[in-house]
Formats: sequence, structure tokens, C-alpha cells
Amino acid sequence: MSKKNELTLLLAKVLLKFSSDSLQAWDQSYCRYLAEDPAAPSFQFMSRLGKILSARAAQAEYTDLLGPLMQSLFDEMQTETSHRPVLAVLTVDAAKTYKLKLEYQNPQAHDISLLALGTPASYFAADEIEIPVQVLEQQKEMANLLHNIASKKN
Repeated sequence: MSKKNELTLLLAKVLLKFSSDSLQAWDQSYCRYLAEDPAAPSFQFMSRLGKILSARAAQAEYTDLLGPLMQSLFDEMQTETSHRPVLAVLTVDAAKTYKLKLEYQNPQAHDISLLALGTPASYFAADEIEIPVQVLEQQKEMANLLHNIASKKN
């Protein structure tokens, strides 16, 4: 097994443990790791049950394991391809299958947040996740605010 595959498997095992230790019901779990600035990486965790997506609080017990593993994976990818990823989205499901998606250029890509649902930056396909009404309202407010700011500049 290649080092890249070993690291990906270890990452999946840690995310699976994080998800399994939760009292929250889930069938898929997501971890988005952003390392645009390697000195200040960030994590975002979400879980999914059917078409409902829920935010998960990051826990140091898991991020302390995932962070160095992600950095090692990014190092390995840079060695292999001469390009370093800026972010990764790791998905595991209750059946213990996993998927890793890497992004090399756009740090805003593959956003797993609720606010990104239905936008081009979202990791999820258009009808894959139910967008809560309050999220739709927040998206509308943000769009209006951006429109007002743009209008004042002109």
C-alpha cells in the first residue's frame, strides 16, 4: 500500500472513531481541512442523516490526530505531484467506506457548511441535502447585504 493510501486510511479511521463516539445519529460524516496557510490550518466537521446535514464541534482529541496526518498527506501529494493541496474533504459512512477529495488551488471550494448549500462552492450536489429555511433566509440576507455594498461603491 502506498504511503498516500496508508495516510488516507488512517485519516478515515480517526474520522470514523470521531463519528462513532458521537451520540448524534449519522450515516455520513465529513471533515474539511483547510491548510491554505500551513501555520494556521482549520477544520470543519459535519454529519449527515439522510438529507439532513448537521454541524459537529471539533474536538482537540481528534483534530490533534487529524492535523499532522493531513499535513503528512499534503507533503506526500506535493512529493508525488509537485503541487501541494490547499484543502481536503474526507467522507466516511456508517458502512466504513471512505472518500477523499483534494483541492490544489481554490481554498473556497468544496465548502461543507450549511450556508454554502445550494451555492457553486458547496461540496454537495444541488438536491443532495435539504436546505433549512433559516439557511435560505440567511443566504438571502447576505445576498442583499452584498448587493447594497456593491451599489454604494458604484
